[in-house]
Amino acid sequence: MKIQVNSDRSIAVDARLTHFVEAEASRILSRFAGRLTRVEVHLSDVDGRKTGQIDKRCLIEARPMGARPRTASAKAATIPSAVDAALGKLRRSLTTFFEKRRRPASAIPMTMSAGASTVSSEPIAAVVKQSVNQKKFSPRGPKKKGIYQARRKSWPSM
Repeated sequence: MKIQVNSDRSIAVDARLTHFVEAEASRILSRFAGRLTRVEVHLSDVDGRKTGQIDKRCLIEARPMGARPRTASAKAATIPSAVDAALGKLRRSLTTFFEKRRRPASAIPMTMSAGASTVSSEPIAAVVKQSVNQKKFSPRGPKKKGIYQARRKSWPSM
């Protein structure tokens, strides 16, 4: 897992800040090190040179192998607190992503049947397929074909 640290013009990235960000990212994302190709950390100052309470922003982009990048962002008063908050969000996001990816389709929870208290033995995909095959109604209810056909027949032919 390669870790890159980027910043805007208003934040000076020195060796100490780079080492801190890389160490925190390695520590927090160590569970996913084998499944991530690269982690990019973007640091910016929201207000530029002006001072404010919450003006540091950290955007972290993690790139899992064979999947689209996942991102997390956080704003805080200091860079270390913004980095910690964004890494926490990214860790939760990656945990959910890899857990869903790991679980096979047969392990998806079964649905409850409408009137019964037992769990249906059909997978969700079969239930969705059945509901798709049913008639589709507009939000106003079923179409009244007879009325429209009668109007069409009464139109003068050209």
